[in-house]
Amino acid sequence: MDLCAINNCVLSLVMHKLILLSLMCLPGIQYCRAQADSAAKAGQIIKLEQKLADALPGDSLTWKKYLDPNWHIVDEDGNSSTKKEFLSGFAAFPKGVSGMVKVTRPVLAFHDNIAVIQYVADEHENFFGQNLHTTYGTMDTWYKTDTSWMLLAMENFEIPAWPPAIKVDTQILRQYTGTYRLTDDIKAVVSLKNDTLFLQKNKRRAEPLFAETTNVFFRKNEARGRKLFVNDEAGNMLMLERRNGQDVVWKKVK
Repeated sequence: MDLCAINNCVLSLVMHKLILLSLMCLPGIQYCRAQADSAAKAGQIIKLEQKLADALPGDSLTWKKYLDPNWHIVDEDGNSSTKKEFLSGFAAFPKGVSGMVKVTRPVLAFHDNIAVIQYVADEHENFFGQNLHTTYGTMDTWYKTDTSWMLLAMENFEIPAWPPAIKVDTQILRQYTGTYRLTDDIKAVVSLKNDTLFLQKNKRRAEPLFAETTNVFFRKNEARGRKLFVNDEAGNMLMLERRNGQDVVWKKVK
């Protein structure tokens, strides 16, 4: 075989390997492009969310621009509002009140032209010289048009936070100790160690109760619930487990 034929053979083998290598890399390239596209879209939506947050509470025009005509919201109090109802409530802060909201810890999911984002809205407010801090869990649904993103739905809830615990005189705390009964088979024991009440239900681990007032207590792992110690009309001690405005009644038996 002459030198020219050998060179042609080598060139053919090299080209064949390059074509195979390109075909093997193609799925990876497509995956990288998809990842980059998702990252770009995520950045766009996060930027829009912050833009809307910065427009609160008085810039209704910015919100109107991005809200779908059928947009609705379920707010932290469980109220549902349409676009018109929501925008009608916009007004500037009164004198002495200011605040800001930051979009934090965003998580996004995409499906075709739909995007769902959940994030923590971190709100700081100065209320007549007093600093308040509240966080809200937010989930929004967006869809992509030819020119922009539009917001279709929003849901907020206030992330529960514990109040500051206070000290209660041990003489008062001793009144709450004892065994409480929910049913014949379900009992709870309230005990006092040093200056802290502990609650143990059946054979579960005893948990400390922290005082919000002299007779209202909370647990650190249950921000929404409260334990109230009150007397009934006959003077018998009760422990009320308050859940969303409703009470589960435990009666002290000893």
